[in-house]
Amino acid sequence: MKNFRNVVCMIFLIPLCNSLPLIAQDLIVTIDNDSINCKITKIKPDFIYFTFKYKNEIRNTLLPKSQVKYHQSNYFATSEIPQDKIKIIRDFPRFKLAAEGGWSTRTAKIADDVPPDFKNYMKDLKTGFHFGMDAYYYFIENIGIGIKCNRYHSKNVLKNVYIQYANGSMEFGNMSDNIKIYFIGPFVSLRMLNKNKNNNFYMNWGIGYTQYNDEAVFVYEFSTKGNNIGLFADWGYEIGLSKNFSLGFQLSIIASTLTKYKLITDFHTETVKLDKENYENLSHLNLSIGLRFYK
Repeated sequence: MKNFRNVVCMIFLIPLCNSLPLIAQDLIVTIDNDSINCKITKIKPDFIYFTFKYKNEIRNTLLPKSQVKYHQSNYFATSEIPQDKIKIIRDFPRFKLAAEGGWSTRTAKIADDVPPDFKNYMKDLKTGFHFGMDAYYYFIENIGIGIKCNRYHSKNVLKNVYIQYANGSMEFGNMSDNIKIYFIGPFVSLRMLNKNKNNNFYMNWGIGYTQYNDEAVFVYEFSTKGNNIGLFADWGYEIGLSKNFSLGFQLSIIASTLTKYKLITDFHTETVKLDKENYENLSHLNLSIGLRFYK
């Protein structure tokens, strides 16, 4: 009967023991043969991070690997450090520099008062390309800030247009636009890293300064320039190529409106204020591919 009771106790005690959390403690031996009873929280190429107890005080520190002779995990069966006092060092990239470029299109509709002969010209002028650079810094793994610089560019040419004067005479030449829209501004960034921290999905939102330049020709050369406040949003996904580089794919929208501009000719410069129904929509969508550098 005693043997039966012992067997029953073993059947119930073994699963119970296995279910209890076992918090073992680690050992670090320095090159001076000092032994440190601790909990190792992170091992990096140059440093070992650990938590240890000193005079009833829990401390978190690190040692250069050059000062460590030996280390072993779970060397001691039990730990004298409470689990909630152990500071786990989580490694993630904090700084990112991104360069990207790709296809762009203006979101505004072509005005109804554009002459039919110029409709296709304006449609082609809406589509262009962009180039940009962004710098990021993440305070914690998922939240950071940054600054965006972006340039949109589109151009088109139409030959054999003419100006007809009041006396009936005409002057022939070319029509062209060379449009550049610049944006610079700060933003907030949210990201979600995968388990290995080499791929991530991210979203950015920001506000900044927008500048519009159009070097144009309608028989004679002239230019228009203006600026305003703009907003933007990015959605992207990055695939890690190495420890410091990744490939990024991004969809962006930059939104701004021109309410006035400077008209510059060879003879004079004037500021033109637009009626609300004639505001120039500078908003454009960007599809990008680019390279990211992490540090």
